[in-house]
Amino acid sequence: MANWNLIKGHNKKFSAKSIRKSILEYLTTHHQGSLVSSIEKKYNAYKINLMNGLSLIFDAHGRHVKTSS
Repeated sequence: MANWNLIKGHNKKFSAKSIRKSILEYLTTHHQGSLVSSIEKKYNAYKINLMNGLSLIFDAHGRHVKTSS
């Protein structure tokens, strides 16, 4: 996993501590060893881009919604 320090969202930066625990659990369970290239926080969702080209979408509660390439 990547070491997340700052994450961009709506022209603001926020700490990795604000990433929901359920998202981290999903990543470690389903994408163990994958590197995160970026994380975007939208009003009601998180978009996590992995170095392998996959994009993972989570809702505001940290539930996985969609995976796309």
